[in-house]
Amino acid sequence: MSKRLIPGLEENLLRAFLKHIPDGVYFKDRESRFVRISHSLAERFGLSDPTDAINKTDFDMFSEEHAKQAFADEQDIIRAGKSIVEAEEKETWPDGRETWVLTTKLPLMDDQGNIIGTMGISRDITERKRVERELQQYRIRLEELVAERTAELQQANEELERDIAARKVVEEELALKAEELALKAQELARSNAILENLSLIDDLTGLYNRKGFLALAEHRVKLAYRTGQPFSIAFVDLDGLKRINDTFGHQEGDRALVDAANVLKECFRESDVLARLGGDEFAIFVAEAGESRIAGIKSRIQQSLDTWNAECGRNFRLSFSTGIISGIGRENAEIETLLALADALMYQQKSLKQFCRDESSAAEQAGRDSDAS
Repeated sequence: MSKRLIPGLEENLLRAFLKHIPDGVYFKDRESRFVRISHSLAERFGLSDPTDAINKTDFDMFSEEHAKQAFADEQDIIRAGKSIVEAEEKETWPDGRETWVLTTKLPLMDDQGNIIGTMGISRDITERKRVERELQQYRIRLEELVAERTAELQQANEELERDIAARKVVEEELALKAEELALKAQELARSNAILENLSLIDDLTGLYNRKGFLALAEHRVKLAYRTGQPFSIAFVDLDGLKRINDTFGHQEGDRALVDAANVLKECFRESDVLARLGGDEFAIFVAEAGESRIAGIKSRIQQSLDTWNAECGRNFRLSFSTGIISGIGRENAEIETLLALADALMYQQKSLKQFCRDESSAAEQAGRDSDAS
C-alpha cells in the first residue's frame, strides 16, 4: 500500500486545521507578507475571511512599534534559520490595546530545504498575564501589610518595655499582652510562608491548580452558604490518560489534558471556578446549580465530548468519569469534604464503566469460544 496521502487530503487537513485551531497560525513569505492564516487569527485581526490577510503585513494589523519588532525577528529567522520557541510577546494594536501571546516562530522551507518564509503559532495569554499582574499586586500589598504589622509590633514592644519599667504591678497583664503579640508574629510568619509559595495557575492548561481552586472555591462555598445560593461541586477524571501516554507518548498525553480542559471550559461559565487538581483530575465549583441541574450539567459535558471527538481528528478519543454533588443540605461543609464526596461518585461511575467493559469483553470471548467449538 502506498504511503503517500490521497491527492487533496493534505490540503483538506491543512484547511481543517486552520479552521478549527483556537490558536493563531500563520504562514509568511520572505518579505513577511501573510500567505495564509487560521480563522482564529483572522477573527483577532477583525477580518471576515482569512484570505483578506493575504499580502498584508503586521504593519497593517498592529501598531508600528510592534510591527517593526516582529519584522526584525522574522528577518533574523530567515537569515539564520533559527526558531523562536514559546516566547512571551506583547502585542500593541492601532487603537492602543495591549495583548499578550505565547508565540513560536519557525523558518518555512520548501521540499529542497530552502527557506521561503516563516510560519508561527501564537496562543493568547492576556488573561494569564492579567492574573499574574494581580497576583504581583496582591503580593506587594501583603508585603506592605507585613511591614505595617511589623512596625506595629515594634512599637508595641517599645510600649511594653516602658510599661514594665514604670509599672511592675501589671506584670500579669503585660505577660498576656506579650503572648498576644507572639501569636500575631506567628500569624505573620505563616502569611509570609503562604506568600512565598503562592501559585494559583496550572501551567499546562491555564486553569487554576489545586491550591488556587481550594482558595477560591472555599471562599465561594462560604459565600453561598451565607447568601443561601445553591451550588454544586463536580469532580471529573480524564479516562485512559495512562493508555494515551503509553501508546502515543507524553506529549500527546499533555495535548489530551489541554483538550480536556478546553472541553470543560466550553461547558461552564466565567462565574464557575474550573481547575486541574493534578494528573488527570479536574474540579469545578458550579455556581447557582442545585440538585435539579446536575443531570443537565452531565448532559452538557457529554455533548461537548461527543462534538470534540467527532471534529478534533486526534489519534485518541476523550472520555470523562464524572461525579457531581449539590451543596444544598451540607451547610458548613469544608470544600475538601465536598470534593471527597464528588470524587466518590466519580469513582462509582468509573467502576461501572470498567464493569460494563469487562462484561462486554467476557461476552465477546464466550461467543468466539462457541464459534470455535
